[in-house]
Amino acid sequence: MTSTQPLLFTVAFRRKMAQLSQTERQEWLVSLAQQLRTGGGPKGASVLRQEMREVARGCRLGLAESIDRNLGPFDQRYLTALLEVPRERFVRPEDIERSADDTPLPLDSEGLATISAPHAYLLSFRLLGLAPGDSLVELGAGSGYGASLAAFVVGTAGSVLTFEIDETLAAWAARNVSSEPNVGVVHADAMTSSPVWGKAKKIVAMFAVDSLPPAWVEALPEGGRLVAPVGPRDRDQRLVLVVRQNGRTVETEHGAVRYVKNRSGR
Repeated sequence: MTSTQPLLFTVAFRRKMAQLSQTERQEWLVSLAQQLRTGGGPKGASVLRQEMREVARGCRLGLAESIDRNLGPFDQRYLTALLEVPRERFVRPEDIERSADDTPLPLDSEGLATISAPHAYLLSFRLLGLAPGDSLVELGAGSGYGASLAAFVVGTAGSVLTFEIDETLAAWAARNVSSEPNVGVVHADAMTSSPVWGKAKKIVAMFAVDSLPPAWVEALPEGGRLVAPVGPRDRDQRLVLVVRQNGRTVETEHGAVRYVKNRSGR
């Protein structure tokens, strides 16, 4: 595990990874994260980042299996997205070693923004019926992880438009998804974003609202689906699905959740 010439992105390297326990993979990831924070050591930062991508991916094998076993079944494309999208690139440097954990992680020092637990994205995607070719609007980009997962699911025939109220986070998200041509990041208040949703039929909110904004519900087109956490932060929130069918909307609840609150003054 400490060789200075790792067999990166090869069958041999992945075979070696498969032979390790989840604990050993995690220990390897912790070691790489620590080395990277101190400048890279003899391997150099570039080689370390490549090695980290493969090791972190290996750590996510257990994550995907656990989520599917405990909360599934999930569409195989969702699980593959969880495996292939490098979550370690979307967290703060001090949290890299926790990037394969199924837990939310802070994106700022105040705890006002988080990257949600990986399972949270998959639960929302399943309620939306997110599929290749879909156009998705995400409300609350954070560092761009959810948009990247969704972009993997919808593929090149689909699109993702994500809104982020915090200017620093919006810029971070834009950098993180810059290589994905089907993702757009907008620095704007998601609460008032519905006039520019376009023809998207799948909408997901990644922050909690006290109640569903009427403008969001009214903006849903026929056949549209909206998923949002609803409820105050100091009590259990509920994951709510809104579907517009035959000219009317129907709301259903899908379990207790805990998301960061809306940061808008609206």
